[in-house]
Amino acid sequence: MTASTLRTERLLLRPPELRDARVITKALNDFAISRWLAVVPFPYGITDAEWFINENATGRFNARLIWAGEDFVGTIGLDTELGYWLAQDQWGKGYATEAGMAVLSDHFADSDIDLVKSSHFVDNTSSRNVLEKLGFVDVGPHEHFSKARGCAVPGRSMELTRARWEDTNLR
Repeated sequence: MTASTLRTERLLLRPPELRDARVITKALNDFAISRWLAVVPFPYGITDAEWFINENATGRFNARLIWAGEDFVGTIGLDTELGYWLAQDQWGKGYATEAGMAVLSDHFADSDIDLVKSSHFVDNTSSRNVLEKLGFVDVGPHEHFSKARGCAVPGRSMELTRARWEDTNLR
């Protein structure tokens, strides 16, 4: 199932289309971003972006591109885990938290799944901060192989329950 389009005060979150391949490639072909992601290779090419877009269209992924007006911000998805990345020039603007709130609100409104998982590499404190703002709690260590780094990287597993989401966001 393809993800629906969501809107927030500042953002448009919509499924990727083939016309987006160049903007995705430009943003992800940056080691400062790909180093934080487990499955993204570096360098990242147009065929990688086209593969991702096509796989998303078939329902293998449930990802949305994040836009602030005409500016490409990044990608967010919720499949077995919540995952996201932002273009480097979009860091520090609160977009990851805002997009995460929209995706999680949509998930908990439309799904009977009561637990959402996510994770981050230990050295990615910015991602940890976003997850904590969204209500996720740390549940322990893990390791993921990072394609971009070419090695296993220590990480932390995080979880968010529906009850915690509702307690945190229905005040």
